[in-house]
Amino acid sequence: MTHHLTLLHKLGREVWQARAQLIAIALVVSIGVMVLLMMTSAKQSLTRAQQHFYQDYHYAELFVELTRAPRSLSEQVLELPGVAIVESRIRSAARVELPGYTDPIQAQLLSIPSQRDPLLNRLHFSSGYYPQTPQQVVISKPFAEAHQLQLYDSVTAILNGRRTELEIVGIAISPEFIYQIGPADIMPDYQRYGVFWLHEEALAAALDMDGAFNSISLQLQPGTDQEALKIRLDALFERYGGRGAADRDEQSSHRFLSEELKQLGTNAIFLPVLFLGASAFLFNIFMQRQIQTQRQTIAILKAFGYSQKAIFGHYLGYTVVVIFLGVVFGAILSRWLAAAMVELYSLYFNFVTLTVSIQWTTMAIALLVTLVAGFLGTWRAIYLAIRVPPAQAMRPATPINFHQSWINHLLASPWFTQGARIILRNLVRHPLRSGLTVFGIAISGGLLLFGSYQFNAITTMLERNYRVEQQMDVIVQFTQITDGQALASLAALPGVNYVEGFRSVPVRLRQGPQTYSTAVTAFSPDSQLRQLAGLARMPEQGIVLTEHLANYLGSPAGTLLDVEFIAERRIRTDVQVVATSAEAIGVGAYLSLATLNQQLYQSESLSGAWLLIDSQAKDALYTALNEMPQVAGYTHVREAEAKLRAYMDDTVLTAMSIIFVLAGSMTFAMVYNNARIALAERERELATLRVLGYSHTEIARILFGELFILVLLALPLGWGLGVLFALGMSHVISSELFRIPFVLSQQLFGWSALGVLTAATIAVMLMVRRLRRLDLIAALKSE
Repeated sequence: MTHHLTLLHKLGREVWQARAQLIAIALVVSIGVMVLLMMTSAKQSLTRAQQHFYQDYHYAELFVELTRAPRSLSEQVLELPGVAIVESRIRSAARVELPGYTDPIQAQLLSIPSQRDPLLNRLHFSSGYYPQTPQQVVISKPFAEAHQLQLYDSVTAILNGRRTELEIVGIAISPEFIYQIGPADIMPDYQRYGVFWLHEEALAAALDMDGAFNSISLQLQPGTDQEALKIRLDALFERYGGRGAADRDEQSSHRFLSEELKQLGTNAIFLPVLFLGASAFLFNIFMQRQIQTQRQTIAILKAFGYSQKAIFGHYLGYTVVVIFLGVVFGAILSRWLAAAMVELYSLYFNFVTLTVSIQWTTMAIALLVTLVAGFLGTWRAIYLAIRVPPAQAMRPATPINFHQSWINHLLASPWFTQGARIILRNLVRHPLRSGLTVFGIAISGGLLLFGSYQFNAITTMLERNYRVEQQMDVIVQFTQITDGQALASLAALPGVNYVEGFRSVPVRLRQGPQTYSTAVTAFSPDSQLRQLAGLARMPEQGIVLTEHLANYLGSPAGTLLDVEFIAERRIRTDVQVVATSAEAIGVGAYLSLATLNQQLYQSESLSGAWLLIDSQAKDALYTALNEMPQVAGYTHVREAEAKLRAYMDDTVLTAMSIIFVLAGSMTFAMVYNNARIALAERERELATLRVLGYSHTEIARILFGELFILVLLALPLGWGLGVLFALGMSHVISSELFRIPFVLSQQLFGWSALGVLTAATIAVMLMVRRLRRLDLIAALKSE
């Protein structure tokens, strides 16, 4: 027991003496722990909220959209193998008007059963109840909050050109619309898009759907073969205009949420590995220095009967202390940052409850991973030291074997001052240590470049999408397929400078076992408002896929793609992929307008139009569009751009800002720790130089000149590592929502170098004071 207390007392005294170095290492450890806990806790919170919402409110597993089918067909669906629950409904898009709000509002209308509550996709009410009469409506909570709507307020829905006054009797959210976006959007816009649930009679009367439905949802029995069931459903509903059975993965809300969870999982692995790997490196350097200066102490401990196990545990205590500090600080910071991140997600994802809590299992994993990193960084140095016999350890370390080499002849040149010779000789005599120091600083410099890269890449992505690829101002959707005469009507509206038509048709793309449901967009190859990234113009023949979709399907240019058009009638054919488009936002497929109409055996048909407008006449244009019954809805592209920029600022750029700051902190820790070790190792040498007449400035140049040479050598390596980090993250973070383009600029390398040099300068300034307080007598007495 006395032996253990003695070692514990020794550990406490030496930890206090080396507190600055250990705190610097603990800072890096806390960063790794913080990122691990923050990302993991945020992912767990979202996943837990998603699972509870899906389960408690009976989110359907399969969906079928169609043109019209008799209500009796639901019974046939229920008899299919594996089907547990079936619920039919009526679904329709509509425009909505609110007093005092002139911008366009689109709505998704869904029917609620007349005599009972829904069996599937049930609503969670924040206030109110299900509609009981055709004049009542339940609205989505985000839409209500965006317009400050309350119970018993009125809204006007425009359906089939007829205005209907509806009374709000409920405000709710649904598991089907956790991520509430319009059909052509990739970002929520709660002011301009909402979900409305109406009494079944109201929608049936407006759409002439008495005794019929155009949407059906299914809950399946455990173990059901979904793909086989989807084939049966497609065959059953084909004659009723079925657009193909879709599972949850093909629903936009579930798909976007799944992509976000995937990215959180990636970040929870990639970033902590970098920071904890850096901490292991710092542990190794510190422990080597500590043991090197305590060779005789270790021999004395052995001579007094301390076992190798006890000595090993004693020196491992440094690691335990640092890890304890790092885990505590990291856990405190992660709790705060995870709560902030979850609060941010609540702006875009609508759950019943979304709370953050760090699970004990997550904390245990973080502690285990950190202990492993610390152990890997220290065990070898400790193990090699305790194996040395006491008699050998009592002798001074074997001097470096000096010999003549090309570097000695080079340093003998009159070009080098005496101080420069001292610096360069010390670097050459310790190549492994110098190399590891360069690599450690390079990692932090690479992270700084990586953090800067995100800002540049996202700006480039948005500029390409909204300034090059999509040059229209307004996208107009028609209530039904129409001909080119509709363009003339739009061109005559106030403020419209230029009009182009387009056609959008739902499709199911197949390539071997891979299937993807999306919409093909068709427009003229001579379009002035829509460009495809990487292509001079739309090809006259064949289909163009976005690169992300082509990679998913395994359909590069030149391959034949099985395309099923789900329009007024189902047509399935093989179309050659003639090119891919490097678009960074969204996924899709493109055809020339003539080719699509040819495939569908139709003359010129349009489903919408792109407008170039005078912004001064926007309000007058909106008023005119609201009066046109053939217009189902319209979207202002520039406002959509503003929403996406806000989302990027709130999520991706905020995360990258944190990474940038943390990388700067790690750079400082790396440089400062190396400076402290260099001063501790060379105290005797520097004191000797002071006695020989060197000034404080001259010995500072020798000590810190070596450090800055290592920093300068680390800069190009850090740039290379940063490019690799950026390239890897661009690939990993790729999703259906967006793909970060791999774009480099000179500013990125400049910011990385500035960050590293600034951190090095701060560390040197802190060390100058210690250098001036150097005790010459104590240093010269040391071994």
